[in-house]
Amino acid sequence: VLKLLRTLAGPDRAVIVATHDERLLPLADRIVELTPRAAGAETPPRRIELKAGDVVFNQGEAGDLIYVVDSGDVEIVRTRADGTELVLGRIGPGRYFGELAPLFGLRRSATARAAEASVVTGYSVRDFRDRHGPKTGDLIASAT
Repeated sequence: VLKLLRTLAGPDRAVIVATHDERLLPLADRIVELTPRAAGAETPPRRIELKAGDVVFNQGEAGDLIYVVDSGDVEIVRTRADGTELVLGRIGPGRYFGELAPLFGLRRSATARAAEASVVTGYSVRDFRDRHGPKTGDLIASAT
């Protein structure tokens, strides 16, 4: 449904989605809140210094933060049913990872660990959206 809404939104058209489901808000280009949120409800950004091999999160865990790599590289690794690991990729400075779990209320689908000495910052979905979200406004969601 969200892909369909994205295709409907265009330069001459805006799509407005009203929702109570905050997991959808990061997918919007602009957010208009009809009621203010309670102060202090969000987790402040969390800076984490990692040594090579340190784990940011493990496959199967619940997730509430989206991480941005400040320096170094983070490896995303999935453990297969037979116990072997599959390296899905490396995330470098300025890129983010771990967004699916907090956005959609899912368990982490892979483990994230430092490939080398690294620094990452973990953001709540709301804070990530405010700091790193799209700057153009075709798809608008309102939180009530």
